[in-house]
Amino acid sequence: MAVELDGIVRMRGETGHGVSVRVLAENRRLRLVAGNELVGDWQVGEIGISALQDGFSIKAEGEELVLRTEDDVALAGEIGISAASPRLARLLAARHNPEEAPPVEEEPYPISSNLAAIGFALAGAMIVLGGVILDQTAAPPRPLSGDATGSPFDFWIAFVVGGILMIGTAYVMSIGTRFARIIALVILLGMIVVFGFAVAETDAEASQLAAYGFIAGGLVVGVAVLSSGSLKQSD
Repeated sequence: MAVELDGIVRMRGETGHGVSVRVLAENRRLRLVAGNELVGDWQVGEIGISALQDGFSIKAEGEELVLRTEDDVALAGEIGISAASPRLARLLAARHNPEEAPPVEEEPYPISSNLAAIGFALAGAMIVLGGVILDQTAAPPRPLSGDATGSPFDFWIAFVVGGILMIGTAYVMSIGTRFARIIALVILLGMIVVFGFAVAETDAEASQLAAYGFIAGGLVVGVAVLSSGSLKQSD
C-alpha cells in the first residue's frame, strides 16, 4: 500500500528549517518532491537509509540527507527499514501487534539540571557553618580600622546572613527565575568583600582556622558554580 506524507528534508549537518517535501513511498521505492521539483527518486535497496531518533538518514549520490515526516512509523513500514531506532522499533511493534506490544512510553523531554542550584546551596551552607564556628571561637570583636569609637563589627553575623541568602538564591535558581545568576553573583561578591575585611581586621588564631576554612571553601564552590556557565538555563 502506497504511503504519501508531508516531510522536511535538509542536508546532514546543516541548520535551519530545511525544505518542505511531499514523501511518496511504494514497493520499496522512495520519492521526495518539493513543489514541482523532484528532490530524489530511489529504490530503497540502492541507497543507504536508516532510522534516526527522529526521522531518517538517507545516503545517496554522494550526499547525506536527513528526512523527517509526519508519520515515521508508516514510512518505515512501507519501505521495510529494519535498523530502526529503539523508539521507532517500539512504535512499529505497537502498530503491527496492538494487543501484544507493551504500551509505548513517550520519551521525556530534557530536564534542566539543578546541579548548579545544589552547588550554590552547598556553598551557602559552608559559609553559614563557618560563621557559626567563628562565633564560637573568635575573641571579642574589635572595631574596624579607623573606627575606634564605633561599635565592634561581628563578622560571623555577616557570614551567617550571607550564607542564608545564598541558600535562598539557590532555591530561586532551582525554579528558573530570571536574573537568578545576577542575584547570586552580587551576593557572592559581597561575601568575598566581607571575607577580605574579616581576614584583614581579625587576628586569626588556630582555633579559627576551621571557620575560615569552611568560609573560604564555600566561596570557592560558589565561584566555581557561577563560572561554570551552568546557570544559563535559569536566566
